[in-house]
Amino acid sequence: MKTSLDEMQLMEDCLLERASDEHRLLFEANLLVNPALREDAHWQRKTYGIISEYGRQQLRAELERVHHVLFTAPRHQAFRDRVLGFFRR
Repeated sequence: MKTSLDEMQLMEDCLLERASDEHRLLFEANLLVNPALREDAHWQRKTYGIISEYGRQQLRAELERVHHVLFTAPRHQAFRDRVLGFFRR
């Protein structure tokens, strides 16, 4: 089934919770009667999940790099001592 741009936009808006209640209800009704749309929505959800997880991994890696620099570089000794001081009290 070839999905129109309008249908794709509606699916995206619904899956990302940006659609109005009326559009969301229309989309949910279409999911019940259209197996191809249901499959497309399934794979679109999977895709969003993969993208979200990748973003979390990238953020985690960036935070780890910042942590490493702030807590190992000699020039950040004063900052490191100040932060660790919060946890010694």
